[in-house]
Amino acid sequence: SDISLCGCNGALDILSEQNRGPRASKPKNQITADNNSSIDDNKNNKSSVKIHDDSYNRPDFPTDYKDAKFFIIKSYSEDNVHKSIKYGVWASTPNGNKRLDAAYREAVENQDNCPVFLFFSVNASAQFCGVAEMVGPVDFDKSVDYWQQDKWSGQFPVKWHIIKDVPNSQLRHIILENNDNKPVTNSRDTQEVKLEQGLEMLCIFKSYETDMSILDDFEFYEDRQKAMQERKARQQASLMSVGVVGESEHRNTVTLSNDFIKQMSKSFAQVVCLDDGNKEGTAIERTSSASDGSKGARVKLEDVITAAASSAQAS
Repeated sequence: SDISLCGCNGALDILSEQNRGPRASKPKNQITADNNSSIDDNKNNKSSVKIHDDSYNRPDFPTDYKDAKFFIIKSYSEDNVHKSIKYGVWASTPNGNKRLDAAYREAVENQDNCPVFLFFSVNASAQFCGVAEMVGPVDFDKSVDYWQQDKWSGQFPVKWHIIKDVPNSQLRHIILENNDNKPVTNSRDTQEVKLEQGLEMLCIFKSYETDMSILDDFEFYEDRQKAMQERKARQQASLMSVGVVGESEHRNTVTLSNDFIKQMSKSFAQVVCLDDGNKEGTAIERTSSASDGSKGARVKLEDVITAAASSAQAS
């Protein structure tokens, strides 16, 4: 049976788009308790994924840059953000990948330090969930199979600096002139943010105080990923099994058809010869005795077809 894991919106299928994890419906004190429990579990289980790292949300993270590039990243699900934090990669749409790759290469050519920052937000979540830095070009030929949906190609490395839930209300006042003067919270995927607004967003992300982040739901998304991988493995095994059987059946069918055709060709030639001979002996057939079946006997076509089929199947 299919595995479903509960989220803030009730029972959700593991392949559904999850915009926020269970933390969205938990009281703050329960999140803190769960968080402490997770830390204790990690101390006792070395194989568990480390969900809290000193490299995130550092107080000395710089927010003032002479030059930098900023882009909005809109994800379809928090599952994909979980994978990005876990593996340090991201993948956008084909056009998004081209845009980000061009920006990164231009930034590298800049003589001054010019980082490329990505502000992550999940669709319909009413919040941003963190800031990452693009630290390498897009590899258009390399793809991974752990995204929530199998529709993302190419990938590029990222380094996460800030991971926290920042409500849209904290950023809605920032207007983007290069996007019809819309609030930054109304941006599409890979929308560029100019330097002044980007630096302001960095400051807001760093200074906003909250204990909530996707890190609180990391084990939840770990379980979802494991369930999704198990489902995919079962599906692939099933498809391979069907493919082998189907190929075998197809091969047998082709062999039978070829043998049948050869047998039919020979039998059909015999029928034609017999039929021609019977046409010449029509007068004799009319005067012959009904009991004399050895003279001018006609062979029925359907009898020959039946015999040919039986012979082909037997071979």
